[in-house]
Amino acid sequence: MSPGAFPTRFGGEAADAFDLVIPTLPGFGYSSKPKRPIGQRTTARLFNTLMTEVLGYETYLAQGGDWGALVTSWLGHDHGAHAKAIHLNMMGFRPHGGSKSDEEIAWIQRQQGMMDVMGAYFRLQASKPQSLAWLGAGNPVGQAAWIAERFHDWSDLREKPFEEAHPKDRLLTNIMLYVMTDSFATGAWYYRGLIEEGGVAFKEGERCETPTAFANFPGEPLYTAPPRSWADRAYNITRWTEMPRGGHFAAMEERDLFVEEVRAWGRETEGTVTGTATPATEPA
Repeated sequence: MSPGAFPTRFGGEAADAFDLVIPTLPGFGYSSKPKRPIGQRTTARLFNTLMTEVLGYETYLAQGGDWGALVTSWLGHDHGAHAKAIHLNMMGFRPHGGSKSDEEIAWIQRQQGMMDVMGAYFRLQASKPQSLAWLGAGNPVGQAAWIAERFHDWSDLREKPFEEAHPKDRLLTNIMLYVMTDSFATGAWYYRGLIEEGGVAFKEGERCETPTAFANFPGEPLYTAPPRSWADRAYNITRWTEMPRGGHFAAMEERDLFVEEVRAWGRETEGTVTGTATPATEPA
């Protein structure tokens, strides 16, 4: 039972309840498997069709982290007539023109350094996803190791151990959603889809104009938040919240903090929408 859908059962107010629509990304979990890699922009189109034509919402809010952050960003960019506001806990788009200040240059250099240390998974899955698929095929232990490593490396472990941040039952459940549905290969394809759809760098004059909220969880080790000046050139930032703790998997690591932040954002946008969509966050 979700505190987002049933806030009164978790100490919240009835007025904060959302209709939660949480679709699984194509190729992940129980979603159908595409015949070839597709990316986040295509997923946003599919999700907007789901919300408007299948479920009948004229407007909605969207929240996302990890791949969901990119899907949500494209919902705001391409489907702003329906996605009236978006909330992210990972930045996706890159503004045209590169770095404009010493602060932005320092951030880019740090990102590049962290990608050298922790980004081998991304480069492999984006360039040769099928090679990884063959390694993982019929090897649930190998799949588990690959996925668990992402959870360990990307979580905020400054104040609590890994086993507390991600209890074994919950971690194993997540892993089994890949193993039992044969989603390990098609999940890796999603990285290739990003490349084939053109990436996340904007052209000159391009910007996501949909009102955008951002929650910066400080324990994010790899995809750290950019300077506000950078984000403002890519998004119409209307809310920026510095969170006290939590990492990449914010909704799993710090559920209560995450829920209250989304509720507060929802209150700010009250009356502008008739539904709420939450693109699923996939870890690897």
